[in-house]
Amino acid sequence: MRRDIFYNIWLYVLLLCGCSDYSSEVQYALKSAGSNRPELEKVLHHYSSHPKDSLKYKAAIFLIKNMPGHYSFEEPNELTRYYDEIDSVYATYKTRPYNNELVKIYEGIARKYDLSQLKPIPDAQYVTADFLIDNIDRAFDVWENGSWATHIGFDDFCEYILPYKCEDGQTLDNWREYSKGVYSKGLDVLHYCALYRNLAFKACEVMNLEIKDRLEPNVNIQNSTYPVKRMRSAVHKPFGTCDEYGFIATSVFRAEGIPVATDYTPQWPFRSMDHSWNVLLDNFGKNVIFVGCNSRLGLPHKEDHPMVKVFRRSYAVNRDIEQIYRDEKHVPPVFGSVYVKDVTDEYMRTFNVSITIKNKTKNRYAYLAVFDNKKWVPIHFSKVHGNKVTFENIGGNATYLPVCYDQNGVIPIANPFILTSKGEKKELIPDLHQLQEMTLYRKYPLFSNIFYFYKRVIGAKIQASNYPDFRDSITLHTIQPAEIQTGEIDFRGQDHDYRYWRYCSPDDSYCSIAELYFFEKDSPKPIYGKIIGTDGSFMNQGRVKELVFDKDIFTYYTAVEPNGSWVGMDFGKPVNIEKIAYVYRGDGNTIVIGNEYELMYWNNSKWHPLGSQTAKTIRLVYENCPTGALFLLHNRTTGIEERIFTYEQGEQIWW
Repeated sequence: MRRDIFYNIWLYVLLLCGCSDYSSEVQYALKSAGSNRPELEKVLHHYSSHPKDSLKYKAAIFLIKNMPGHYSFEEPNELTRYYDEIDSVYATYKTRPYNNELVKIYEGIARKYDLSQLKPIPDAQYVTADFLIDNIDRAFDVWENGSWATHIGFDDFCEYILPYKCEDGQTLDNWREYSKGVYSKGLDVLHYCALYRNLAFKACEVMNLEIKDRLEPNVNIQNSTYPVKRMRSAVHKPFGTCDEYGFIATSVFRAEGIPVATDYTPQWPFRSMDHSWNVLLDNFGKNVIFVGCNSRLGLPHKEDHPMVKVFRRSYAVNRDIEQIYRDEKHVPPVFGSVYVKDVTDEYMRTFNVSITIKNKTKNRYAYLAVFDNKKWVPIHFSKVHGNKVTFENIGGNATYLPVCYDQNGVIPIANPFILTSKGEKKELIPDLHQLQEMTLYRKYPLFSNIFYFYKRVIGAKIQASNYPDFRDSITLHTIQPAEIQTGEIDFRGQDHDYRYWRYCSPDDSYCSIAELYFFEKDSPKPIYGKIIGTDGSFMNQGRVKELVFDKDIFTYYTAVEPNGSWVGMDFGKPVNIEKIAYVYRGDGNTIVIGNEYELMYWNNSKWHPLGSQTAKTIRLVYENCPTGALFLLHNRTTGIEERIFTYEQGEQIWW
């Protein structure tokens, strides 16, 4: 929606009015206002007629010249009724904590309204003089007379405090008046400490914790409700995305005169989705990271999540992106807003990369794309010069694909490449003459949320006996850290015929295991007997030992006690087990027996198949695979998550 508004406005040729002293940008803004032009001119006249308001006049110029492309919604409308109903739910359930029932109520409200049909109105055609003057005066008051922005100059003031809105689509109401003082408990006493007297860092930290205590935010990236951008309603919603809580924080802090902005990465380079957070411009000129409504300032934020591009949401127009809209008919959605500033070098060491375009293009701009688990997503742009393009200020330790963009989406123009953390570029060109065998154990990398359960298998013992009480048991194997990735224990060449076989949990693991498979000698399929082991489940949650053999990797056993539990099989007679496979409690992205998989490799601007196969064990073996290639493994039976990888020294390397 934001992109459409900008697209309709900025494709007009900027018309100059020689009779005016205003800059071309201000002239264009006034022209685009249409019948609302007198309202904007009234603001300019209001401040230009008073010499003491010369700085406010400059502020008004800044707001008006950057106004085209910013949009709001005329009220009342469906959005107003949606917000009002949210408020009514809060009035009824304000003492009830966040829970799934309340989430369903809010989602039910969202389904009642067709908010996709809302027609945005350019701010230049909608903003009133009284509203703009009031916002300018209030912003100057907290800057000049407040305590927490004494360190910032006019240019920073224009971006961090002055804007009459914090996001496009925001309700143009008295949000500054509503927000000021609501979450400032504890700020007054800071004046009595010499170090804290004008320290924006401390004021921001105190307020952010106050907001957290008052709102009790629950970040839910899966919520299906429409974003709430009316401040007095947003603070009543019991759950939301990082964007929604960032909006609340930015609004509250700016109303109090604390210089705060929102930064975001448009796409993680190693997984799906984007992410946003807040930054404070502190007294020493640094932008300090924090999670709005949630965390203390300056703490590491998703330090295990590599980023390659970071932008800061701004009020001023990014003239470089504006030029793309003039030169190109189609622009990637990630650049749907021109109100952003590239701040990547504030977060990481960056590099410049030059690309030779191999597929001819008439486009004037090229983009660097990263993979989002399903498709290539552009995250950076640069102008094409002949058959060359240089991308500046990008992060390393990622795989990129150079592309152009048209009505059908991305068009690859060169080979994908890895940019190492040292800035070295390694093109991924498949060698179809030097082939390799590949053994694959996952279709998606092991992340920290699963790594916790992964570690619970280390130290587990495989024991066997011919007595049900295992009084003559023999420990055949102890699982080592290096074996967790494969999930297989091979007993070939060993003559061990036992009736009872079991998995004994390591300490502090609650015997947390999802699946066990026993393979008899020369048998391609697992065998089953009578399930034996420690009875019960942790807190009677129903996660009993039988789930270890239900052929469902999403169910798992959790014993009553952290130590001494076990699970296994009574096969009714001694059997020679040649191999045991196990699946730790996880995310379903290991190889699942019975599922069909297809391996692909990237070549000549598209994915090529290397064959499909149905998993007979918890690994897949593919022969005659090209070396030096980029791969992707599909589960054709079920699942969503999948990730690109290279294959190096017998191991999947995820990107």
